[in-house]
Amino acid sequence: MAGAWKADVRALARGAVAAIAMTGLFVGGMAAGAQPAAASAASAGALATSADVPAAVGGVADAGVVKAADLSKFQPGNIISDAVFFNKSTMTEAQIQSFLQSKVPSCKAGYICLKDWYDTSRTTNADAMCGAYSGGVRERASRIIYKVAQACGINPQVILATLQKEQGLVTHVWPSDWRYTIAMGQGCPDTAACDTRYYGFFNQVFGAAWQLKRYANPPGTSQYFTWFAPGKTWNVRWHPNAACGSSPVYIQNQATANLYYYTPYQPNAAAIRAGYAASTDPCSSYGNRNFYNYFTDWFGSTQNGPDPCTQPATAMPAVKTYVVTATVLNGRLAPSVACERGVVALEQGTVLQAVAVDDRWLKVHHEAGDRWVHRDYLRYATAQESACALPGGVASAKYAYVVDSESTLLRAVPDSDCGTGSETADEGTILQATAVSSDRLWVKVNAGAIGRWVVRSDLRRATDAESPCARPGGVAPAKLHYLIPASGVTGRLAPSADCGFGVVTLSGGTAVQAIQTSSARDWLLVSTGRGEVWIDRRGVTQLTSTAPCDLVVPERAAKRTYVIVEGGAVARTAPLTSCGAGSTALSAGTVVSPTASTSAGDWLRVRLLGGDRWVARSTVRAATQEEACQPPAETKTARYTYVLEVASTGRSAPQSDCAISSTTIPAGTIADATAVTMAGDWLLLRVSGGDRWVLRAHTSRYTGG
Repeated sequence: MAGAWKADVRALARGAVAAIAMTGLFVGGMAAGAQPAAASAASAGALATSADVPAAVGGVADAGVVKAADLSKFQPGNIISDAVFFNKSTMTEAQIQSFLQSKVPSCKAGYICLKDWYDTSRTTNADAMCGAYSGGVRERASRIIYKVAQACGINPQVILATLQKEQGLVTHVWPSDWRYTIAMGQGCPDTAACDTRYYGFFNQVFGAAWQLKRYANPPGTSQYFTWFAPGKTWNVRWHPNAACGSSPVYIQNQATANLYYYTPYQPNAAAIRAGYAASTDPCSSYGNRNFYNYFTDWFGSTQNGPDPCTQPATAMPAVKTYVVTATVLNGRLAPSVACERGVVALEQGTVLQAVAVDDRWLKVHHEAGDRWVHRDYLRYATAQESACALPGGVASAKYAYVVDSESTLLRAVPDSDCGTGSETADEGTILQATAVSSDRLWVKVNAGAIGRWVVRSDLRRATDAESPCARPGGVAPAKLHYLIPASGVTGRLAPSADCGFGVVTLSGGTAVQAIQTSSARDWLLVSTGRGEVWIDRRGVTQLTSTAPCDLVVPERAAKRTYVIVEGGAVARTAPLTSCGAGSTALSAGTVVSPTASTSAGDWLRVRLLGGDRWVARSTVRAATQEEACQPPAETKTARYTYVLEVASTGRSAPQSDCAISSTTIPAGTIADATAVTMAGDWLLLRVSGGDRWVLRAHTSRYTGG
């Protein structure tokens, strides 16, 4: 029965039972001690049923269960294998019906046993958990079980064992209607009455199968179910009573995780010793023990099954191209969710060339080898998109290359007709090849977090010195800030101490923001005033400050005049690209005269109307004489008279690098000011020979005398 572990699971309801929202509940098996075997329909919502107690209860046909299960082989971390749990092909509809008839040859008069039960099912749409279900009027229980198993990819034997351990329906000879109402325990928490929106045999079987698939967080759904995730150790309780305690269990596979989500308790030693019976220990629970017993006694080992990655013999050729519509779609070695070997993740928008089809699965080309994907998460590609289909027949490559043309396009696939996802690599860019196309005319290269294809004729083989500087692959996004130590650090073109190209020294005391981290997380790609460089993570300290604009860094004097390059620049209140507060945009061609720079010279401090700001060294170039002597774009009117305290150079523009028409103005010269720069650091004085700009610091106000 259901355990209410989460307050709100409404978002998980898409495509389950159309009239039944998954509101606040998920499936789980009740694990309480012995309860009466019969109950009225009115009390069914809150009652623990025969599923929750030892199997030998009133109304269950003794011939229905052959008590042969060896519980010494019960593994709490591997109750059932994925291969068995997700194998939908174990029984046909006729075999399910025959199985039900064999368990109850004769039903008590006045009752309807499972072999004779009918229900009206509803049509449901396909979603990430289950394929579409075509509803019908008066469908037999065996038909519903079979159709649900096929739609949801669940072993019908798992459904049968669950029907038995929850309500004893498979072998019950006088089942009341309420047992069908909550047949699978769907929507029945341990601590409250059952949710009436889950009532009905079809709703129970389909809803439970849908939920058993939802536990695996399939592509296109949120990562909601994580607390029994396989591959980790979890503390699993012995009983709903928390005082009974728990013990650690290493969950080996998804199927076992599903059973614990469904019934979040494990049998203790007393329950194991009791077989199908009740133990005297009040902390015993029986849900997963009984599932194991019924499945093993009826169908054999929970561990043996066909290899889920076996290629189907029924596959037919396919030729069309498709586009992935799911956020992430798994590509598998075989058309089965139980095939977990060699799974590749395909991002939304990936174009795929189909080569075979089997039922609702398509075999498509992939660089890692052909993979199977489910048709429900694809759409047909347009003619333009088809040129971007992933190729087949790809071989591995290991050499580094250098772009040997003015620029080249890095493409999503080795096809010049594909323009999607392309980017430009400039001449001299060093690229690490990871694969080569079947015709050997294209190579796939690292391009940050992803790979891209480049035509081989645009490349040359990298030298031994160039190879360590190739772009890395497998990088991940980063965003934290780091402080460069007083001794400074070395920035490189690639995350390798052997890379001797693009080496720069970052100023001590300067902060940088990480943009990416290497696959081993030992190098950081950081944004600096000279561009993006890789630094060794061990040489920097992570900043906890949330206000990087408040950083104070070591400075040195700056004298030259610069021009903002094409593309413009952002003048910031601190020498850090992530500092956006109080920033000012400077257009290309703007002339600036920095008053200071960071000690490594990667940032320049300039005086603007709003105050001092920092611009990245990579966004400026040295000004020519003509540019340095351009008149200022804006000035303020000046009206006072000044006296030169020291001899000063009068210039035709307020820039120290401007030497055109410059003249020396002697100390003691008295002159009227007609203008002042917006930053207030230069005065335009009316002197002999014409107006000239002088540094305001060389003057003082003239008061007469």
